[in-house]
Amino acid sequence: MIHKNYQLDDGFTAVELLITLFVASIFLFAGYQLYTQVSFDGIETEKMAKLSNITYERVQQAGVAATANNPYGCKSTSLSTVGPNSEQISGIGTVRFTTVTSCPSGVDSSANLFLVKVTASYTSNGADKQVQHALYAN
Repeated sequence: MIHKNYQLDDGFTAVELLITLFVASIFLFAGYQLYTQVSFDGIETEKMAKLSNITYERVQQAGVAATANNPYGCKSTSLSTVGPNSEQISGIGTVRFTTVTSCPSGVDSSANLFLVKVTASYTSNGADKQVQHALYAN
């Protein structure tokens, strides 16, 4: 009977090394995808936050203007739609603003109460995005 003496070496075999490299590359690729998605989402969130602030300021200004221009309350003559007006906003691009002033339903027409809505819309990476703010002004 012949016995072969095999010497056991510490370390990886070529197959183990290839499997380890393959698994590591999968993790690196997944990490890169996660990083790019988080970065993209952060940019989109920053745009939406900036546009939301601008839209909020505009709805407040439109509310003040609605009550100042119609001191006798909300009548059919005080209803209006302005826009869409396009503007270039730094970091966002072309934004279309639409302002709608109306009388709230179920409110006496002599009441000095207006429903004001401002909608801002823009296109980002081929998708239409929209921000809207509304308030009751008196």
